[in-house]
Amino acid sequence: MHVNSALPTRRIFGLCLTFVLAALIVMLAWFSAQAEGAPAPLAPLPQGPEGQAILAQVQSPDVMTNTIFLPVVSRAYKPSRPVFGVEMHRISTAGGLTSVKATDTRWIRFRAFLWNEIEPVRTNPPTYLWSAVDEASLIAARNNGLSVIATIHMSPRWALRNPDDKYLCGQIDEEALDEFAQFLRAVVTRYSAPPYNVKYWELGNEPDIDPILLWEENIYGCWGDATDPYYGGGYYARMLKMAYPAIKAVDPTAQVLIGGLLLDCDPRDPTACTGASHRDLPPKFLEGILRAGGGPYFDIVGFHAYARYAPEQPQKMTNFTWPGSVTSVPEKAQFIREVLNKYGFGQKPLMNTEVALQCTIASVDCLEGQAMYIPKAYGDAMAVDLKAQVYFAITSNWYNTGLLNKDLTPKPVYNAYKTASNYLGDAVYRGAATGYPVGITGHAFGFMGVTRRIDVIWSQDGTQKAVALPVGSSAYNRYGTLLPGAAIPVTYEPVYVIRP
Repeated sequence: MHVNSALPTRRIFGLCLTFVLAALIVMLAWFSAQAEGAPAPLAPLPQGPEGQAILAQVQSPDVMTNTIFLPVVSRAYKPSRPVFGVEMHRISTAGGLTSVKATDTRWIRFRAFLWNEIEPVRTNPPTYLWSAVDEASLIAARNNGLSVIATIHMSPRWALRNPDDKYLCGQIDEEALDEFAQFLRAVVTRYSAPPYNVKYWELGNEPDIDPILLWEENIYGCWGDATDPYYGGGYYARMLKMAYPAIKAVDPTAQVLIGGLLLDCDPRDPTACTGASHRDLPPKFLEGILRAGGGPYFDIVGFHAYARYAPEQPQKMTNFTWPGSVTSVPEKAQFIREVLNKYGFGQKPLMNTEVALQCTIASVDCLEGQAMYIPKAYGDAMAVDLKAQVYFAITSNWYNTGLLNKDLTPKPVYNAYKTASNYLGDAVYRGAATGYPVGITGHAFGFMGVTRRIDVIWSQDGTQKAVALPVGSSAYNRYGTLLPGAAIPVTYEPVYVIRP
């Protein structure tokens, strides 16, 4: 810092105080980024008018001969963690890491810890086979600035509530909950520290499923109990009461997730939860957790929201058990928050840890539908303030949902995901998109420190409508291709409108 000696003492004091405050802001931003599990380097000074405006803010306005060099804090870090995430089976180049990095993804969901493989036999003291963990993937995630949501799943047969059960995803026996807590302490001790630095721990995967509905050795839940009015949520809470203190005792900054609730139908709609007798019970699983006192024993509610390709629908996509929904993301988030609010835990953040549009057949029309789904689904996620939304998956044959083919070549949905992350990755939700003709709906997003705005719009009923763009605006399709003209046709295909 250089200061003219002719300045009064009070001016010098004020300038020094300004420098200290600015430095504190940068330090707080750095610590915040570290707590999220990824480094946040300072961005270069933007070019053009925005950069000039920032430069003007850090120069002395009173004495032309005096220049004070302060840290650039405007847009030097992203104002919030982007919601964009992907599930990966291996976090490596062979597993698609290069393609993931090209999208500026921040979250990786990873099926990291299978208790049945790490501790297949109970010994005293316990023996943990850490060789069963893909540690190279965890290190690769950390080295590439990715935050891992680590799923802890499957139980050894000796720990099951019903040891004769063919499913390893089921409830842990009450007598083995101490051993599970001991296992968690060992896992968090090892993997919350460098070089892994795991901070997010998801306990199970779709636990709100009764094992009678599943096949052997599946990858789902399955803590659901169709004989219980709250579908087994109370017993899951019993596990949380042992697991949560064990994790926090090792790492107080750790974040514990309820394991990705399926929520297979909307219980508020009398037409949705029909059919087999179990259908109206799974949505009560979360309430069962809260009724049993489990509210203080988790940090984040994880849930899943899928849509299906439906060529007969105006939007060509739907969710049959959440009627009237296109993505089901806002509807499920609203339902979860209603339940949380009822028990005084409405402040808990939410993560959608699996999202995709399912294609029974990989037709060209359905694969393009997946690409159209991306701006809607991620726009919805930001509109309801999700902490993360994880696409399933980087590669997957399940309903053809992968972003990439097995040979790692991109599918249309990958290019749409990359475009959405580029446009919206550091955006802030501003409300519903306005200023468009009747029948055009969507979301408006802004950016910290600049006036630029991005709207994501589409035709609500799917029919084509003419849209005159606001003066000075430009429009782009789901792949980021410029749409020519001052007026554009808009259908169910989402369009990005960049507004000055």
